[in-house]
Amino acid sequence: IQSAPFPSDGDMLEFLLQIGEIQEKDGLYATWYHAANNKTEMNKALNSDVMILEADVNVKGYNTANETNIPIMAHPPDIYSDNTLEEWLEAVFKSKKGIKLDFKSINAVEPSLDLLRVKNQTGINRPVWINADILPGPNVPVFWPVINLKFPDVTISPGWKVLYLSIFPNVTYTRSMVEEMYSIVRHLPQKITFPVHALMAKNGWPHLSWLLIKKKIYILFSLTLWQGKENPTVNDLLFIRDNSNPLRIYYDIYEPVLSQFKEAASK
Repeated sequence: IQSAPFPSDGDMLEFLLQIGEIQEKDGLYATWYHAANNKTEMNKALNSDVMILEADVNVKGYNTANETNIPIMAHPPDIYSDNTLEEWLEAVFKSKKGIKLDFKSINAVEPSLDLLRVKNQTGINRPVWINADILPGPNVPVFWPVINLKFPDVTISPGWKVLYLSIFPNVTYTRSMVEEMYSIVRHLPQKITFPVHALMAKNGWPHLSWLLIKKKIYILFSLTLWQGKENPTVNDLLFIRDNSNPLRIYYDIYEPVLSQFKEAASK
């Protein structure tokens, strides 16, 4: 896929640059495919121009009498799938796509990491991101963490469980939320990108930007702005871009806003 083996905990932008998908290291140009879970969606994603495949990991039969320890590709409430994580990885490894795995249950973590460790013995040869919500965030008063992150050879994406409510548009990430997250991850060895709800990013920027000036030894943090059903505004996205380093922000934003944002950012 590229001239030299690429580590699974390597920088996503560096990988995309090496394989010719982007021409400069700028998170704005990385593109994402969501919920590439069942084989139909996975194949659609693999045949697309999208650079990074995001998929959801659960265990087969989760929270039923038939629960197994087999990691499958399914987003709750789905607890069955025609695609196991092992099958998914084998298919994606034949492509040149980056990988982002979003863990939806704690029971899926250990068997999935065991599988990744085995696969990495022969070389995964691309960046792997592992995402899960581990702390309560805006509008979520009580929350049980999904994941305990221990696998060293990935980039981890530890987030806050959030609920965006349009009737409370100014609710956002607080300094205490950000500081608690930093206290948890500061000693972890992995590269870290924090997933941030795009509609809450501008109001929370005084606190979120604090994370970007922190670092662990020589490793700098990044943010991944993601959106739910509601579209962020181009102006809000431009605010983040104008106040950050393009190497340190990823934009997991849907069309048509993404194209409008790219056009505005290029002016």
